[in-house]
Amino acid sequence: MSSAYKGVTDSSGQRIPGLWERNGVCYMQLRVKQPDGRMLPRRILLESTTPAACIAEMERKRQIRNDGESAAEPLVIPSFGTCCDQYLDLHENMPQPLKRKSTLKRERYSLNRWRSHFGHVRLNAISPPMIYTFMQNRLRRGKSPRTANIDVINLRQVFKFARELGYVKELPTDGVKPLRYKARVRPLLKDEQFAVLCQKADASTNRSGPILADFLRFLAYSGGRYHESLRLKWKDVSFQLNQVTFGSDGLSKNGKARVVDFNPALEAQLRAMHARRAPDCKYLFPSPQRGQRDIPASDLRGSLFQARKAADLEWVGFHDLRHFFASYCVMSGLDFKTIAEWLGHESGTGLIDKVYGHLAADHKRRMAQKVSFTLADQSVALAS
Repeated sequence: MSSAYKGVTDSSGQRIPGLWERNGVCYMQLRVKQPDGRMLPRRILLESTTPAACIAEMERKRQIRNDGESAAEPLVIPSFGTCCDQYLDLHENMPQPLKRKSTLKRERYSLNRWRSHFGHVRLNAISPPMIYTFMQNRLRRGKSPRTANIDVINLRQVFKFARELGYVKELPTDGVKPLRYKARVRPLLKDEQFAVLCQKADASTNRSGPILADFLRFLAYSGGRYHESLRLKWKDVSFQLNQVTFGSDGLSKNGKARVVDFNPALEAQLRAMHARRAPDCKYLFPSPQRGQRDIPASDLRGSLFQARKAADLEWVGFHDLRHFFASYCVMSGLDFKTIAEWLGHESGTGLIDKVYGHLAADHKRRMAQKVSFTLADQSVALAS
């Protein structure tokens, strides 16, 4: 979680003892006696959201504890399944979501698999061997090591949440090493193949054909991701600064905006699109079915399937155009740090080097053939 806990005040501005708020969710703080005799604070998630309702709920929980009947109920360490529900409910009901709906949907699928594995087990009883067993089962069912690693990442998010609530002190995932795997090398889309694909999109009788052709060229020249590029507006393009900003809406993959500087091809493409844009449209890629509404294209996959079939390039996906951009940046001799910033890679230059380093080596070998040492060449000629 990014924001800190804040004390809650009543209508008169007075601090409400024991009530804290974070990300629009309220917590009750109690001091709990530990096995070693220490009294440590623990925050309990509340169902209520208004101060008055929270005060009433806190009083009920204190009464349960003071009466002795089911005294440990508010403080008992929950099962993994219960904690999953709390984690997902928190994120899905936030006034200002920290995660996109599509991200939460994928997390829910992954967490449901963990729930089937040890959903009934209390959080503090889950150990690394239990996690490794889950990963082994995934591999036996034909899933890739990368998929198993992503499942562990999702599991870690729940345990971080549980640690913040005081349910666990250490994460069982800390002792789990990711499975090693060799990333599949994607074939590089060549210039002539890319040209044919764009031609087929332009010639398509589909209403989305011209939009698709613009979209393909934009992805290839900017390195943009599919969804973030579809949402772009003309206010994200600056012809004065020669830049296009991705993620200004806060919905990029990592939640951060990034700037891509114009290269000649990108600038020419954007100027051509801007010159023929509809004056009432604020989106770079408007929906062909927008009518009187100003809405962006929602999905160009169907149009891509038709164009790539006509071009005999059925292996090409939208993400291959991001690779096209990165590959040609590397082969043009650009430094990896600049490319990583344009692509929005938080891992920095490491991923660029890992995925595209072989292209840089090929480029250097070709450049080596252009090196000329005049005096040395003359000496060799005389000696022969």
